[in-house]
Amino acid sequence: MDNELYRQLQKHLHKQPAGFPETENGSEIDILKRFYTPEQAKIALKMTNIPEPPAKIAKRLKMGAKKAGESLEQMAKEGLLFRIHTPEAPLYAQPNFIMGIYEWHVNMVDREIAEKVDHVYDGLFEKHWKDKKVKQLRVVPVEKSIEHKDTVHPYRKIKELVAGKENEPYAVAPCICRVEQAKKGAPGDRPLETCLMFGMAASYYIENGFGRQLTRQELFEKLDECEKAALIPMGTNSQKITNMCMCDKESCQLLRNIKKENKPAEMFHSGYMAKLDPSSCVGCGICDSRCQMDAIFISGYKEGKKKTPVFSINEDSCIGCGLCVTTCAPGAMQLVDKKAPLDVPETYLALNLALAKERGQLQGYVPYGVVKWLLKLKLGRETADKVINM
Repeated sequence: MDNELYRQLQKHLHKQPAGFPETENGSEIDILKRFYTPEQAKIALKMTNIPEPPAKIAKRLKMGAKKAGESLEQMAKEGLLFRIHTPEAPLYAQPNFIMGIYEWHVNMVDREIAEKVDHVYDGLFEKHWKDKKVKQLRVVPVEKSIEHKDTVHPYRKIKELVAGKENEPYAVAPCICRVEQAKKGAPGDRPLETCLMFGMAASYYIENGFGRQLTRQELFEKLDECEKAALIPMGTNSQKITNMCMCDKESCQLLRNIKKENKPAEMFHSGYMAKLDPSSCVGCGICDSRCQMDAIFISGYKEGKKKTPVFSINEDSCIGCGLCVTTCAPGAMQLVDKKAPLDVPETYLALNLALAKERGQLQGYVPYGVVKWLLKLKLGRETADKVINM
C-alpha cells in the first residue's frame, strides 16, 4: 500500500515543471519515504504549484481548516512545501523536487540518500535536461571576466544581477552536491557554504533554518570566495535571480552528467565562450587548472631554451564561465559573445512555465501574461506581484 502511495507521489512530482522521473532501481521511492510520512504524501498529492491559503487547500483535503493549516505549516518547515507570508494568511505551493525539495533537505542527507540520488539525477538529465532548449540554470560569468564589456545586460553580470533592494534578503546554504560527496567519503577542499538564494527564496531558507542570512557585503565576499575557489556560477535561468549554484567538476551532479556528452557546451545556457591569444600566452597553465569543464588542453610546445606548453580551447566543452580569464596575468584569455542571443525568461514563474511547456507538462499552454493576470485575480495584486516577481 505504501509503495503505491509513494508511486502516486512520484508521478505527482514528475508533473511539476522540473520533473521527477522513475528510476530503474526505485531509488526515488526510497528517498520519498525518507522525506514524507504517509499523511504528508497524501497532502502533497492535493497540492498545486500555485500558492494557495490553507482554507482553500483544506476543502480539497476534506480536512478542518485548523488541522490543515497546522499540517501545511509543518510540511513547509520540513522543506516539503513552499510558503509565502501574506497579511491575510500564509500561502502554500508545491515546489519542484530538484531546485526545491531536495535542496531543502540538505541537513538530512546521509550516505544512503547521497548514493540513491545519483540515479535520480541520471534520470533527470536524460529526460529533462538533455536535448531540451529551456534549462533550469544559466551560466553567469564571474564578474571580473566581463567587467569591461559595456554592452552586457545586467542579468549577465553577477553583481548587478544579485544586488539591489528587490533581491533582499540574501542567504547562503551548504552546497548539497558537496554534502553528498562528503557523506560518500570523498570530501573536497572547496568551500561548502556556496548555495545562494535571493528574495522570497532566501526568506524561506532563513525562516526554516536551511541557510543563513548574508549582508550585501558578505554576499559580495562570498562571490569573491567562490571565484578564488574556481567555482562556476550557475544562476536561475531568468532575468530576475532566485538562486545561484556554485559548481565544480569533482562534486556537481549536473557537470557529472553533462561531461559525458561529446559536446557538453551545447548542454548549457550560456552567452559567452573563451578565446585564447596564443601570442600572449606564457604557458603557465593556471587557466587549465581552474577550468571545471576540462576545455583547456596542451596542443603543442614552443621551442626555445625551455619547452613552453602551448594551450588551446576545446570550443565544444567551453561554457564561458570566465574562470580562466580572471587569473590570466598576460591577458591572453578573454570572453567573447556567442553569435546566438540568449532567450532568458523574465522571472522564475516565466521560467517554470517555459520548462513545463517544453516538457509537455502544461495542458494547453497558457501565455505568461495570462498567468500573471489570473494570479492577480486569485491572490490580489500585492500578493500576486510577490509571486510573479520572485
